[in-house]
Amino acid sequence: MSTTLILIRHGETPYNRHKRYQGHRDTPLTSKGKRQTKEIALRLRNEPLDAIYASDLKRTRYTAQAINRYHSLKINILPQLREIDFGDWEGKTHDEVQREWGGLLDGWEKEPSKIKIPRGESIRGLAERVRSTVKKILSDHPDQRIAIITHGGPIRIVLLDALGLGLNNWWKTITSNGGISVIEYQSKSAKVLLQDDTPHLKI
Repeated sequence: MSTTLILIRHGETPYNRHKRYQGHRDTPLTSKGKRQTKEIALRLRNEPLDAIYASDLKRTRYTAQAINRYHSLKINILPQLREIDFGDWEGKTHDEVQREWGGLLDGWEKEPSKIKIPRGESIRGLAERVRSTVKKILSDHPDQRIAIITHGGPIRIVLLDALGLGLNNWWKTITSNGGISVIEYQSKSAKVLLQDDTPHLKI
C-alpha cells in the first residue's frame, strides 16, 4: 500500500518576477503565472487524483482551481500549507535585506536552520507545521494520489525529508514556479519519483 503526493508550486507572482521575499503576502499571479496554471492543469488533466489540497493564499488557490477544472474535486484549503513567514523581510529584495540585516542574511544562506527571520518564522517552525500537516494528509488518504498546491518553502521541507537530508540542505533543492514533484510513501519509506519537473511550461 502506498500514497502518492504530487506537489505543485504556484505560478509566477509580481514578487517572484522582481525577486522579492513574499512569504505570507497575499499576492496575485502575473499574466505569465496565469498561463503557467493552464499549462500545469493540462499536464495533470489525465492524472488520477483522489484529493486536492492548497494553501489559503490567492496564488495557490488560483492554481488549484485551474487544476481542478479537470477533476471536479473539493479543494481542501489549509493555512498550514502557507509559505514561510518572512516577517520584516517581506516585500524586500535580497539587496535591501542585505543592507539592513547583512549578518543575519549571511547566516540564512549558510546555516538556515539556525535563523529566525525578524518578526517572522524560522525554517524549523515551518518544518514543524508542514510535517504535521503532511502527516495528517497521508493518514487521511491511504493508498491514494493527492495533489498539494503550495509554495517553495513547504515543498523544500517535504523533499528534504523524503530524501533524508537535513534542513541546512535547504538551498540544494530547487522549486520553480509551476514545478511538479512527486513522492511515493509506503509504510516506513518515501521515494522521490520526480523533482521540480517543468517541461510542461512553455515560457
